[in-house]
Amino acid sequence: MPQINFKRNIKYWFVVGILLTGDSIVGVFAFLTSVGEVFQEHLHSSVEIWSMIALNQLILSGLFYANGRYRVDPTLSRFREIQSLTRITLSLILVVIVFNEMQPEILIIESAVLLTYWFYLVAGLIISRMSIRMVQKALMMRGYGKKNTIIIGTDNHAMEIADHLEVESTGHELLGFVRSRNGDSDDSEKLAAYPILGEMRNIRQIIDDHHINEVVIALERPEHSRLLEILTKANGAPVSLRIIPDMYEVVSGLAKTEELYGLPLVEINPEILTVQQRFAKRLVDIVVATIVVVPALPLWLLVAVAIKIESKGPVLYRQKRVGQNGKRFVINKFRSMVDEAETVTGPVWAEAEDPRITKVGQLLRRFRLDEVPQFINVLAGNMSVVGPRPERPYFVQKLVEEFPFYYRRHRIRPGITGWAQIKQSYDSSLSDVREKLKYDFFYIENISLSLDFLIMFRTVLVMLSGKGH
Repeated sequence: MPQINFKRNIKYWFVVGILLTGDSIVGVFAFLTSVGEVFQEHLHSSVEIWSMIALNQLILSGLFYANGRYRVDPTLSRFREIQSLTRITLSLILVVIVFNEMQPEILIIESAVLLTYWFYLVAGLIISRMSIRMVQKALMMRGYGKKNTIIIGTDNHAMEIADHLEVESTGHELLGFVRSRNGDSDDSEKLAAYPILGEMRNIRQIIDDHHINEVVIALERPEHSRLLEILTKANGAPVSLRIIPDMYEVVSGLAKTEELYGLPLVEINPEILTVQQRFAKRLVDIVVATIVVVPALPLWLLVAVAIKIESKGPVLYRQKRVGQNGKRFVINKFRSMVDEAETVTGPVWAEAEDPRITKVGQLLRRFRLDEVPQFINVLAGNMSVVGPRPERPYFVQKLVEEFPFYYRRHRIRPGITGWAQIKQSYDSSLSDVREKLKYDFFYIENISLSLDFLIMFRTVLVMLSGKGH
């Protein structure tokens, strides 16, 4: 069972607390030195003023959090961080200014004063964040906050990477090497300075025992089977894995490419969603699910009556599916087939002209209304509005054997709709699944709220066009 590094978690939340404190000080200063005087003239007590300040800071911190601006990595680009903070605050202030010009009696503040507030806010954030990051960097140079790193491989590539990681500014603490297989060369001088922690077959245990943050895969020859074996054995470990570029074809479509500390490495299996992104995505899920379920409840009751009138059996079709991290749950759908349709056939994919589908079911499938009860699963936390479709355990077992990277779909919550669903209709064969996997992997590696909103919009268009069958 993986060990939980409580010390690492404490360090993480300590840095987040420092960032939040800095942002709060800056926010209060910017508010009091710009718009504070205006509010003092119109508000009746200091309690109301500080309530406005607290609300203002809550909105700012929420936006920063949702956009991943509370990362604790001391090696992240300070330029990109400042650029992002500037963009977020400017977008917010422009929205407020437009609203203020349309309804000036509500905020009772001139737009020029709002721009002054933004200037003070951005200037303060730049000074605050730069100061905190400089302290982080200085502490890192003294050995605090470095990432525990191991290298898989003991050949020339591994030694070259070790040379780069020894530079203090990379933020890595190289703990040792892992043999990729028996018989690897142990002749290098580097191997005298760093221990051999074990062999690749024990990689997951090594990661857990040494609290590893990053794994660099340095194989001299890009043997696909060995790379797949490493990825499979490390599956589920909370680490970032990096490989040398000539292996990129092995995981085409799964990797994020970037130059790291002077090394042309490719990152795979990174943390798909940050804590902030997970929070924002979950919030959107709850809002959308509530909007779909509650106002249209009379319509869903009519659908239930139509299903019941046409054929005997329950209104809802309930089935076990595999969700996030392989956890099984029961999915809810409006029943679109005759009752107990798989009693004789066993688990099979539905065909285009499947005789088991009822007339009401055909209509529901055409406009994808059979999926609506899954919003209950969204509210329960088993699913997301957007994500890879959850599959049945029977098919998952077969698909994992067919596609080595299939497990990657289980790193996030499954969805009602997804990039694959707006590109293709329902699965009817293994080849359909193979094609959809490409779209699923694209979504996983490019996941963002903007992509989610795009998929939701295009899903509505698919539903309205009746091309869902």
